[in-house]
Amino acid sequence: TTLNQAKSRAQHAAAAVAEGAHWTIAATLSTLDVAALKVSEGASATEIANAFDRAASVLPIPPKLRIYTADGKLFGLSIGADVLEDISGTDSFEQLRNGTSSILGYQPGGGAGRFTVARRVDRDGAFLGALVAELPGEVLSRFAAPHVLGAGSTVSLIRGDGVVIARHPPLDQPLNLEGTPAWKELAKANQGSYLSEASPADGVSRVVGFQRETGLDYIAVASISKALAFGGLWYSIWVVSLLLAPFALVLLVGSFLTARLLRSAQASSQSLAKALDHNEQLFREIHHRVKNNLQSVTALLGVHAIPADVRSDLTQRIFAMSAVHEHIYKTSNFDDVRIKDYLHTLIENVRAGANPNITVVHDLEDVTVDTDAAGPLGLILNEVLSNCFKHAFSDGRAGKVSVSLKRVADNRVELSVEDNGVGFDQTIPAKGIGRKLVAGFAKRLDGEFAFT
Repeated sequence: TTLNQAKSRAQHAAAAVAEGAHWTIAATLSTLDVAALKVSEGASATEIANAFDRAASVLPIPPKLRIYTADGKLFGLSIGADVLEDISGTDSFEQLRNGTSSILGYQPGGGAGRFTVARRVDRDGAFLGALVAELPGEVLSRFAAPHVLGAGSTVSLIRGDGVVIARHPPLDQPLNLEGTPAWKELAKANQGSYLSEASPADGVSRVVGFQRETGLDYIAVASISKALAFGGLWYSIWVVSLLLAPFALVLLVGSFLTARLLRSAQASSQSLAKALDHNEQLFREIHHRVKNNLQSVTALLGVHAIPADVRSDLTQRIFAMSAVHEHIYKTSNFDDVRIKDYLHTLIENVRAGANPNITVVHDLEDVTVDTDAAGPLGLILNEVLSNCFKHAFSDGRAGKVSVSLKRVADNRVELSVEDNGVGFDQTIPAKGIGRKLVAGFAKRLDGEFAFT
């Protein structure tokens, strides 16, 4: 349904924001560690700031540094009208003074949303002050950009105590969600989605997705305007990246070899059962980790200037691979894949963002294939089906696309995609890489392909 699709989009976007924010905050804390070392050495404010700037130069959006003494006063740096000269008495500073090593906070002023990553500085247990790195709230929207949430959407970071520490678009004033209906929904699970009839920030009704990051004590939230979601905008899902495929392949091959050795070992039935159970958990964790790690890579790509059509093509290709890992760790079947369910997921993903006047009819036989073959087969379908939607009906006409999968021999299947669009001249050289990808994946499967 439209609501379920919107919930899925929002939750996936929230997961991307959580991964991107985790990387950004962790990297910022590392740069603060460099500055803290300089403080403990008794360096000047300029020396501390220079060390921080050098360490932060590798970040996509380098943060700004503020240095505060043990009594909460700004130390030694030129200030602007929107910089707090005294933070003594603030909740964040008092927590750092009382022993908290680091904390996320809301930074008022400046007419734009900003949030802070603060670190306690001490020497031999004695509190010396605080280092505060300031980041623009708009960095969150970059992590969610590949999901094209649309007008009226928001992305936020909420601290574990309910304080909204960052939001894009920014808030006019600080906001604590504790005790609100929204907070009750966010407290139910580590991840999920729900329909909010009225946002506690601006009263707008939105579909909300969230992901909790327990290690750094925050909740990433992404929301889609309810009016926009029910207006039929296309459904996009983020994904994993091919950049980590070699790493995943090594892990998977190692795990398969471990499983085979365990199955052939001469051990007691009880020991073998425990070993197999452990290995199954390892398989599930590997597939889940690969999926999550690549989401972080996808989120980082969002901060770079990539043409929208290229980003869309990459997203759909990566989703085709991501869906295999998700299907495997959810079904706990690591030897083969029921390809019907997997291909159905890919068809729905491609169709979600396409011309609604195009009908997709599919007749998929319920066959299983080896896990090594599922990914290439899915990528072939993704390339051909995406090409149909993009080129066969480029003039906006209504049409029909038929997808079929049938067994033609004991170890052979036939995948067919047909459309009644405008057709194409095979003698004209292709501008993209779609045909080359199809040819490469078909060769990898020891198969054949043909365009008619």
